[in-house]
Amino acid sequence: MSRHPGSLSVVIMAFNEKDSLPAQVRETLNFLDAAVAAGQVVVVDDGSTDGTGKLADDLAGQDARVTVVHHPRNLGMGAAIRSGYGAATCEWVSQLPGDGQISPDTLERFLRMTGDHDLVLSTYDRRGDGVLRTLVTSAYQAAALAILGDRCRFTGTMMFRRSWLDQVRLASDSFIINVELPLKLMRLGVTPGWVSIGSPLPRAHGRSKVLTVGRIAIVLREMVSLKRELGVS
Repeated sequence: MSRHPGSLSVVIMAFNEKDSLPAQVRETLNFLDAAVAAGQVVVVDDGSTDGTGKLADDLAGQDARVTVVHHPRNLGMGAAIRSGYGAATCEWVSQLPGDGQISPDTLERFLRMTGDHDLVLSTYDRRGDGVLRTLVTSAYQAAALAILGDRCRFTGTMMFRRSWLDQVRLASDSFIINVELPLKLMRLGVTPGWVSIGSPLPRAHGRSKVLTVGRIAIVLREMVSLKRELGVS
């Protein structure tokens, strides 16, 4: 792997991920050592109740490149990502889940594209984590097409030049923030590059916190709000 000359902040969202977080942070720091001239890991403790917050602080105490943001209660993925992006200080910004389903080494594919693109998006070759998730993904893409005019096939794992954050206002509280940012940047004329990231790895610990009726309702509501903001007909 050739070292990228720029700097990279990696935001890791963590809600009750004490069993998975240490390995994800260590592996991300190792990746930054090998891949970029300078790096930062931003851990967002989104109101965890299992000791994730203290663990994140301990990790920050061991390595000055780790920044921790604490939410007093669980505010959702959108708020966690906004907080993480706000705390990012490097030229480039990306994100990883705290559950370890996306390996930090995957980000090397994005770095290779940054010479030509200020935004790099990703797709899965296949989701690969169960029939229910496949059905939910299909329903989500159908809803996105109907409401936003785009299937929004890209995943939440992306990379972008941080300076673009000054040009957009992010408001979503759910994972729709991962749709909101790319669509708004593309409206500003940013042409994305694309990479494939295979399939997510199995969760080492715990279970997904995304698939609940309440969260699905929030996603649909935020899609409609984003449609109005973007002026999608």
